[in-house]
Amino acid sequence: MDPGVIVGAAGALAGLLSTIYTARQARRAAQDQEAAAERAALRQVEQGAYQRASAFDVDTQMRMQAEIARQAEQIRTLQRQVARLTRQLTHVGLVPDINDEEEHA
Repeated sequence: MDPGVIVGAAGALAGLLSTIYTARQARRAAQDQEAAAERAALRQVEQGAYQRASAFDVDTQMRMQAEIARQAEQIRTLQRQVARLTRQLTHVGLVPDINDEEEHA
């Protein structure tokens, strides 16, 4: 065989192997980029969901605090009314029996 043919065949084979290797690496890099883009999109969706849930949670807590404050004020008002009514009853000579109420509370 002619040494030129052998060198040419070896060069062609090396070129073919190099092309195959390069193509595989390019495909892997493209797959890695797609996977990274999918992960980034998923993180963005998760971040949006977290922000919406956080905003909802803060809003819910604020509404609950407002309701607690409203009920606390209502309790104070009722306690003042009970104290006033108790004073009125006592003033007219009646003695309220509050022991039964304390037992049921």
